[in-house]
Amino acid sequence: MNRALAAIFLVLVCSGCPKRIEFGPEGPIEDPEKLFELTVQAQANVVTLQGDAKLRVDSPQASGTLSMFLAISRPGLLHMETFDFFNRPVAALVSDGQRFGLYQTEGNVFYQGPASPENVSRFLPVVLPSEELVAVMLGQVPLIPAERKTLELDRGEGVYVLTLHRGPVTQKLHVHTKYHRVVRSEVRGVPGYDLAFEDFKEKGTVVFPGEVKLIAKVAGTELRLRYSDVSLNGPPDLTLFELSPPEGARVVEVDARGREIQPSPAPPPPGPPGS
Repeated sequence: MNRALAAIFLVLVCSGCPKRIEFGPEGPIEDPEKLFELTVQAQANVVTLQGDAKLRVDSPQASGTLSMFLAISRPGLLHMETFDFFNRPVAALVSDGQRFGLYQTEGNVFYQGPASPENVSRFLPVVLPSEELVAVMLGQVPLIPAERKTLELDRGEGVYVLTLHRGPVTQKLHVHTKYHRVVRSEVRGVPGYDLAFEDFKEKGTVVFPGEVKLIAKVAGTELRLRYSDVSLNGPPDLTLFELSPPEGARVVEVDARGREIQPSPAPPPPGPPGS
């Protein structure tokens, strides 16, 4: 056999070999409840994040990439700033979980109102409640309340496949065999979105994905959040979540749907005494 044929033979043989799987200290897990518990614990290890990222949006309405500064903290503290190509501030959105504020440099306008899903998701083509948005950005998967769970080991992909069942609804979780972090989540049987996490790195005692991807197939939308320089689990800077408008900005009050609330007309001045 010549060298070229030998090389082809080796490639074909190796491609058919099962992927080497590295397990955590518990070894292979066969109990779905045990894996579910370890996965929830692994997700809960990240509480706060602060740093820089890029957000790539692909949707029927618009596509493009934004540079961002983020500060987020569970359950619903959110601070997002976006910048243009020349690193000039474009907008800043802040929420304390109850109220939100959005400052847009163009027009010098500050919008404020309840922290509804429509308001806190103004930077995104999908609508998520603030607690759910914070969880996803922290690399965590919102989980359906399961009635039962099933588990198998996908040796080809090298992951656990933990499926949560609730009536006709299923959530299939592809779970890292060593770190017990979800690498992919697929919800079926109800309108929703899929999640994928990539480029995991160990940061101290936690394992965190460098990239978060959200896919809303029904809406034809994909969001890809790529972290470049972030710190985890530091004490949150609470001043970043203050809702005060910048001095001189025009303040606009909006309702939970994001619609401007027109100010009530001033009452007429009182008439002269005895009129």
